[in-house]
Amino acid sequence: MEKQHTVLGKVLFLVLLFALSLGAGLTAQAAENEGAVTARPIVANPPKSNAAPSSVYGQTSSKSLPMDGIVVKENKSLDMQIEDELDDYDDEPVQSIADPLEGWNRFWFGFNDIFYVYVAKPAYTAWETITPHQVREGLSNFWHNLLFPMRFVNNLLQFRFMEAGVEFARFIANSTAGMGGFIDVAKYKKPVVPVHPEGEDFGQTLGRWGIPHGCYLVWPFIGPSSVRETFGWAGDYFAYPGFAVGYAWKAPWYVISGIEVGFFFNDLDDVLPTYMSIRDAAVDPYIMMREAWVRYRAIQVAR
Repeated sequence: MEKQHTVLGKVLFLVLLFALSLGAGLTAQAAENEGAVTARPIVANPPKSNAAPSSVYGQTSSKSLPMDGIVVKENKSLDMQIEDELDDYDDEPVQSIADPLEGWNRFWFGFNDIFYVYVAKPAYTAWETITPHQVREGLSNFWHNLLFPMRFVNNLLQFRFMEAGVEFARFIANSTAGMGGFIDVAKYKKPVVPVHPEGEDFGQTLGRWGIPHGCYLVWPFIGPSSVRETFGWAGDYFAYPGFAVGYAWKAPWYVISGIEVGFFFNDLDDVLPTYMSIRDAAVDPYIMMREAWVRYRAIQVAR
Protein backbone atom coordinates (compact mmCIF):
# COMPACT_ATOMS: atom_id res chain seq x y z
CA MET A 1 0.00 0.00 0.00
CA GLU A 2 2.78 2.35 0.86
CA LYS A 3 4.54 1.38 -2.30
CA GLN A 4 1.48 2.28 -4.37
CA HIS A 5 1.32 5.72 -2.70
CA THR A 6 4.94 6.31 -3.58
CA VAL A 7 4.43 5.48 -7.23
CA LEU A 8 1.28 7.60 -7.38
CA GLY A 9 3.15 10.54 -5.83
CA LYS A 10 5.89 10.31 -8.46
CA VAL A 11 3.34 10.27 -11.26
CA LEU A 12 1.54 13.30 -9.86
CA PHE A 13 4.88 15.12 -9.53
CA LEU A 14 5.79 14.43 -13.16
CA VAL A 15 2.35 15.57 -14.36
CA LEU A 16 2.63 18.77 -12.34
CA LEU A 17 6.13 19.41 -13.67
CA PHE A 18 4.96 18.88 -17.28
CA ALA A 19 2.01 21.24 -16.72
CA LEU A 20 4.27 23.94 -15.33
CA SER A 21 6.67 23.59 -18.27
CA LEU A 22 3.85 23.78 -20.81
CA GLY A 23 2.38 26.88 -19.15
CA ALA A 24 5.73 28.64 -19.12
CA GLY A 25 6.23 27.93 -22.83
CA LEU A 26 2.82 29.26 -23.80
CA THR A 27 3.36 32.40 -21.71
CA ALA A 28 6.72 33.09 -23.39
CA GLN A 29 5.26 32.64 -26.90
CA ALA A 30 2.32 34.95 -26.12
CA ALA A 31 4.69 37.60 -24.82
CA GLU A 32 6.81 37.29 -27.95
CA ASN A 33 3.76 37.68 -30.22
CA GLU A 34 2.53 40.69 -28.28
CA GLY A 35 5.93 42.33 -28.53
CA ALA A 36 6.03 41.79 -32.29
CA VAL A 37 2.64 43.46 -32.75
CA THR A 38 3.21 46.45 -30.50
CA ALA A 39 6.82 47.14 -31.49
CA ARG A 40 7.32 50.38 -33.45
CA PRO A 41 9.04 50.23 -36.82
CA ILE A 42 12.44 51.85 -37.19
CA VAL A 43 11.20 54.01 -40.10
CA ALA A 44 7.71 55.41 -39.73
CA ASN A 45 5.41 55.51 -42.74
CA PRO A 46 5.25 59.06 -44.14
CA PRO A 47 1.89 60.78 -43.87
CA LYS A 48 -0.17 60.96 -47.02
CA SER A 49 0.20 64.34 -48.67
CA ASN A 50 0.14 65.90 -52.13
CA ALA A 51 3.19 68.01 -51.31
CA ALA A 52 5.92 68.10 -53.96
CA PRO A 53 9.14 66.32 -52.95
CA SER A 54 11.97 68.65 -52.05
CA SER A 55 14.96 68.79 -54.35
CA VAL A 56 17.18 70.21 -51.57
CA TYR A 57 18.46 67.86 -48.87
CA GLY A 58 17.01 68.68 -45.51
CA GLN A 59 14.27 70.95 -46.84
CA THR A 60 11.05 70.25 -45.00
CA SER A 61 8.63 72.73 -46.52
CA SER A 62 7.44 72.76 -50.10
CA LYS A 63 4.50 74.00 -52.08
CA SER A 64 1.64 71.63 -52.60
CA LEU A 65 0.83 70.45 -56.05
CA PRO A 66 -2.66 71.30 -57.25
CA MET A 67 -5.00 68.40 -57.65
CA ASP A 68 -5.32 69.20 -61.36
CA GLY A 69 -1.58 69.67 -61.83
CA ILE A 70 -1.35 66.87 -64.36
CA VAL A 71 -3.14 67.59 -67.60
CA VAL A 72 -3.65 64.86 -70.15
CA LYS A 73 -3.34 66.24 -73.68
CA GLU A 74 -5.02 64.84 -76.70
CA ASN A 75 -3.11 62.25 -78.66
CA LYS A 76 -1.28 63.63 -81.67
CA SER A 77 0.47 62.00 -84.54
CA LEU A 78 4.26 61.83 -84.59
CA ASP A 79 4.51 64.35 -87.43
CA MET A 80 2.41 66.88 -85.51
CA GLN A 81 4.48 66.38 -82.36
CA ILE A 82 7.74 66.95 -84.26
CA GLU A 83 6.28 70.05 -85.92
CA ASP A 84 5.18 71.45 -82.55
CA GLU A 85 8.62 70.83 -81.06
CA LEU A 86 10.30 72.62 -83.95
CA ASP A 87 7.90 75.55 -83.63
CA ASP A 88 8.96 75.97 -80.00
CA TYR A 89 12.40 77.05 -81.24
CA ASP A 90 11.02 79.63 -83.63
CA ASP A 91 9.07 82.77 -82.90
CA GLU A 92 8.62 83.75 -86.53
CA PRO A 93 5.67 82.45 -88.55
CA VAL A 94 6.41 80.06 -91.37
CA GLN A 95 6.77 82.04 -94.60
CA SER A 96 5.23 80.77 -97.84
CA ILE A 97 5.09 81.92 -101.44
CA ALA A 98 3.00 80.99 -104.45
CA ASP A 99 4.85 78.77 -106.92
CA PRO A 100 2.63 78.24 -109.98
CA LEU A 101 5.70 77.93 -112.25
CA GLU A 102 7.31 75.16 -110.23
CA GLY A 103 8.18 73.06 -113.30
CA TRP A 104 9.92 76.00 -114.95
CA ASN A 105 11.64 76.97 -111.70
CA ARG A 106 12.85 73.44 -111.02
CA PHE A 107 14.43 73.30 -114.48
CA TRP A 108 16.46 76.44 -113.85
CA PHE A 109 17.22 75.35 -110.31
CA GLY A 110 18.80 72.19 -111.69
CA PHE A 111 20.70 74.23 -114.27
CA ASN A 112 22.00 76.61 -111.61
CA ASP A 113 22.93 73.74 -109.32
CA ILE A 114 25.13 72.21 -112.01
CA PHE A 115 26.67 75.60 -112.73
CA TYR A 116 27.34 76.38 -109.06
CA VAL A 117 28.80 72.97 -108.20
CA TYR A 118 30.79 72.14 -111.34
CA VAL A 119 31.73 75.58 -112.68
CA ALA A 120 31.52 78.34 -110.09
CA LYS A 121 32.86 76.35 -107.14
CA PRO A 122 36.00 75.00 -108.90
CA ALA A 123 36.63 78.41 -110.47
CA TYR A 124 36.37 80.16 -107.13
CA THR A 125 38.59 77.54 -105.50
CA ALA A 126 41.26 78.34 -108.09
CA TRP A 127 40.75 82.09 -107.55
CA GLU A 128 41.04 81.58 -103.81
CA THR A 129 44.29 79.67 -104.30
CA ILE A 130 46.08 82.25 -106.43
CA THR A 131 44.94 85.40 -104.59
CA PRO A 132 45.72 86.35 -100.99
CA HIS A 133 42.88 86.88 -98.58
CA GLN A 134 43.76 90.57 -98.25
CA VAL A 135 43.27 91.09 -101.99
CA ARG A 136 39.88 89.40 -102.05
CA GLU A 137 38.76 91.30 -98.96
CA GLY A 138 39.96 94.60 -100.43
CA LEU A 139 38.03 94.01 -103.66
CA SER A 140 34.93 93.10 -101.66
CA ASN A 141 35.24 96.29 -99.60
CA PHE A 142 35.75 98.37 -102.75
CA TRP A 143 32.64 96.90 -104.39
CA HIS A 144 30.57 97.38 -101.26
CA ASN A 145 31.67 101.00 -101.10
CA LEU A 146 30.69 101.54 -104.74
CA LEU A 147 27.17 100.29 -103.99
CA PHE A 148 26.66 103.15 -101.53
CA PRO A 149 24.16 105.00 -103.78
CA MET A 150 21.84 101.98 -103.81
CA ARG A 151 21.84 101.65 -100.03
CA PHE A 152 21.57 105.40 -99.47
CA VAL A 153 18.62 105.90 -101.83
CA ASN A 154 16.68 102.92 -100.46
CA ASN A 155 17.13 104.13 -96.90
CA LEU A 156 15.62 107.44 -97.96
CA LEU A 157 12.75 105.67 -99.71
CA GLN A 158 12.05 103.77 -96.49
CA PHE A 159 12.17 107.01 -94.46
CA ARG A 160 15.22 105.76 -92.56
CA PHE A 161 16.99 109.06 -92.50
CA MET A 162 19.33 108.22 -89.62
CA GLU A 163 20.46 105.05 -91.40
CA ALA A 164 20.96 107.05 -94.59
CA GLY A 165 23.19 109.45 -92.66
CA VAL A 166 25.25 106.56 -91.31
CA GLU A 167 25.68 105.16 -94.83
CA PHE A 168 26.81 108.56 -96.09
CA ALA A 169 29.34 108.93 -93.25
CA ARG A 170 30.71 105.45 -93.90
CA PHE A 171 31.09 106.19 -97.59
CA ILE A 172 33.04 109.39 -96.91
CA ALA A 173 35.29 107.69 -94.33
CA ASN A 174 36.04 104.64 -96.48
CA SER A 175 36.52 106.65 -99.65
CA THR A 176 39.11 108.91 -98.01
CA ALA A 177 40.84 107.19 -95.12
CA GLY A 178 40.08 103.76 -96.55
CA MET A 179 41.98 104.34 -99.81
CA GLY A 180 38.95 104.54 -102.06
CA GLY A 181 37.06 101.88 -100.16
CA PHE A 182 39.62 99.05 -100.24
CA ILE A 183 39.87 99.28 -96.46
CA ASP A 184 36.69 99.36 -94.39
CA VAL A 185 37.81 101.81 -91.73
CA ALA A 186 34.23 102.56 -90.71
CA LYS A 187 33.63 98.94 -89.72
CA TYR A 188 35.19 99.52 -86.31
CA LYS A 189 33.30 102.74 -85.61
CA LYS A 190 30.11 102.57 -83.57
CA PRO A 191 27.34 104.32 -85.54
CA VAL A 192 24.62 106.51 -84.11
CA VAL A 193 22.03 103.89 -85.08
CA PRO A 194 22.72 100.23 -85.91
CA VAL A 195 22.93 99.62 -89.65
CA HIS A 196 23.19 96.15 -91.14
CA PRO A 197 26.36 95.71 -93.25
CA GLU A 198 24.36 94.40 -96.21
CA GLY A 199 22.34 97.60 -96.36
CA GLU A 200 19.03 98.06 -98.15
CA ASP A 201 17.91 97.34 -101.71
CA PHE A 202 14.82 98.22 -103.71
CA GLY A 203 13.28 94.78 -103.20
CA GLN A 204 13.34 95.41 -99.46
CA THR A 205 11.89 98.87 -100.05
CA LEU A 206 8.96 97.38 -101.94
CA GLY A 207 8.47 94.91 -99.11
CA ARG A 208 8.48 97.72 -96.56
CA TRP A 209 5.81 99.43 -98.62
CA GLY A 210 3.62 96.37 -98.21
CA ILE A 211 3.96 95.00 -101.74
CA PRO A 212 3.81 91.17 -101.66
CA HIS A 213 6.24 88.84 -103.39
CA GLY A 214 3.93 87.66 -106.11
CA CYS A 215 4.92 84.27 -107.45
CA TYR A 216 8.27 82.58 -106.94
CA LEU A 217 10.83 82.71 -109.76
CA VAL A 218 14.24 81.16 -110.40
CA TRP A 219 16.50 82.99 -112.83
CA PRO A 220 19.48 81.46 -114.67
CA PHE A 221 22.80 82.06 -112.85
CA ILE A 222 21.14 84.50 -110.42
CA GLY A 223 19.00 82.02 -108.49
CA PRO A 224 15.90 82.52 -106.30
CA SER A 225 13.73 85.57 -106.83
CA SER A 226 10.11 86.67 -107.13
CA VAL A 227 8.08 89.13 -109.15
CA ARG A 228 8.66 91.80 -106.52
CA GLU A 229 12.38 91.12 -106.27
CA THR A 230 12.75 91.17 -110.06
CA PHE A 231 11.31 94.68 -110.15
CA GLY A 232 13.62 95.46 -107.25
CA TRP A 233 16.66 94.50 -109.33
CA ALA A 234 15.44 96.74 -112.13
CA GLY A 235 15.13 99.64 -109.70
CA ASP A 236 18.55 99.02 -108.18
CA TYR A 237 20.15 98.98 -111.63
CA PHE A 238 19.76 102.74 -111.90
CA ALA A 239 21.64 103.12 -108.61
CA TYR A 240 24.51 100.82 -109.63
CA PRO A 241 27.78 102.65 -110.18
CA GLY A 242 28.20 100.80 -113.46
CA PHE A 243 25.10 102.47 -114.85
CA ALA A 244 26.47 105.95 -114.14
CA VAL A 245 29.97 105.06 -115.38
CA GLY A 246 28.65 103.48 -118.53
CA TYR A 247 26.42 106.45 -119.24
CA ALA A 248 29.21 108.98 -118.57
CA TRP A 249 32.03 107.16 -120.38
CA LYS A 250 29.88 105.61 -123.10
CA ALA A 251 31.30 102.23 -122.16
CA PRO A 252 29.70 99.16 -123.76
CA TRP A 253 27.17 97.41 -121.56
CA TYR A 254 28.99 94.08 -121.73
CA VAL A 255 32.16 95.66 -120.34
CA ILE A 256 30.31 97.15 -117.39
CA SER A 257 28.39 93.92 -116.86
CA GLY A 258 31.60 91.89 -116.99
CA ILE A 259 33.16 94.05 -114.29
CA GLU A 260 30.09 93.68 -112.09
CA VAL A 261 30.07 89.89 -112.58
CA GLY A 262 33.73 89.84 -111.54
CA PHE A 263 32.94 91.60 -108.27
CA PHE A 264 30.00 89.29 -107.61
CA PHE A 265 32.26 86.31 -108.31
CA ASN A 266 34.78 87.60 -105.76
CA ASP A 267 32.04 87.54 -103.11
CA LEU A 268 31.12 83.88 -103.66
CA ASP A 269 32.88 82.91 -100.44
CA ASP A 270 29.82 84.29 -98.64
CA VAL A 271 27.35 82.43 -100.87
CA LEU A 272 28.74 79.02 -101.84
CA PRO A 273 29.20 77.56 -98.32
CA THR A 274 25.61 78.46 -97.41
CA TYR A 275 24.26 77.06 -100.66
CA MET A 276 26.19 73.79 -100.32
CA SER A 277 25.13 73.27 -96.70
CA ILE A 278 21.44 73.72 -97.58
CA ARG A 279 21.74 71.58 -100.71
CA ASP A 280 23.51 68.68 -98.99
CA ALA A 281 21.21 68.60 -95.95
CA ALA A 282 17.87 68.78 -97.77
CA VAL A 283 15.72 65.90 -98.95
CA ASP A 284 14.33 68.17 -101.67
CA PRO A 285 16.91 70.94 -102.25
CA TYR A 286 14.50 72.95 -104.40
CA ILE A 287 11.86 73.21 -101.66
CA MET A 288 14.49 73.82 -99.00
CA MET A 289 16.15 76.59 -101.00
CA ARG A 290 12.83 78.23 -101.79
CA GLU A 291 11.69 78.32 -98.17
CA ALA A 292 15.11 79.46 -96.94
CA TRP A 293 15.21 82.29 -99.47
CA VAL A 294 11.68 83.49 -98.64
CA ARG A 295 12.51 83.45 -94.94
CA TYR A 296 15.79 85.26 -95.53
CA ARG A 297 14.12 88.06 -97.49
CA ALA A 298 11.38 88.37 -94.86
CA ILE A 299 14.03 88.89 -92.19
CA GLN A 300 15.78 91.50 -94.33
CA VAL A 301 12.55 93.42 -94.90
CA ALA A 302 11.57 93.33 -91.22
CA ARG A 303 14.92 94.31 -89.73
